[in-house]
Amino acid sequence: MAIGLKEGRRRQRRKQRGALLKFAAAAIALVLLGFFAYETGTVFAQRETRSLREEVAELKDQMNSIDAENQNLKAQLRGAKGQVAEWSQRYEQDVPTGKAQELFRLLSASLENGVPASRLAFVIREAKASTECRNEPDDKRFILRTSGGRGQNNWVGFANTSIVVTGIGEPAVNGDGAPQAWFDPAKPVTITFTRVGGAKTDVKGLLPLSHGVVLGDTEYRFNVVTGPRGFVVVTGDRCKYP
Repeated sequence: MAIGLKEGRRRQRRKQRGALLKFAAAAIALVLLGFFAYETGTVFAQRETRSLREEVAELKDQMNSIDAENQNLKAQLRGAKGQVAEWSQRYEQDVPTGKAQELFRLLSASLENGVPASRLAFVIREAKASTECRNEPDDKRFILRTSGGRGQNNWVGFANTSIVVTGIGEPAVNGDGAPQAWFDPAKPVTITFTRVGGAKTDVKGLLPLSHGVVLGDTEYRFNVVTGPRGFVVVTGDRCKYP
């Protein structure tokens, strides 16, 4: 009987030791698993941290590059604004305006038509604010043609007909709107100056009109005004040129 009890106690102790060993093994396994998980997480965290640091460094490099490019663009913009201001100033200084622009246009046209630059320079140098004229005006009149009319006495000549003056205007109308045989002085007219050789110049506008024609060393200055009905009066004077 005693032997059976001892044997039972031994089995009970073996079971207890087995259970304790199993628990210890499980505990050790859990500790190892936790340690492995911690180490694995630490490695992953370190890798993620390195990746994030590298990404931050790359972003900083990009920001520095963008900032440098912005500074470069700002410098280029300042340079471009400076060039615009410089060219604007040069344009205002070099490009003629107003009366100077009109003179420049006339000079360019004269050069294109074959007038030597030396001749133009001479004329400009010799030009004076006041012109020496004979002050002996010669008045002549002619019938100003209309678009639908022809007739005699529709031109006059000066300088032994080296200069011929003629013109055309718009016909006047009566109260019923019917055109008349004479021109309407309230409307623009065209006065044509023809020099010997056939060169013509048209002057357009409302009367009175003024124009100058150069022949050799003489400038003929003309004023055209309204005369008796259907007529215009041309006053010509001779002046020294240039």
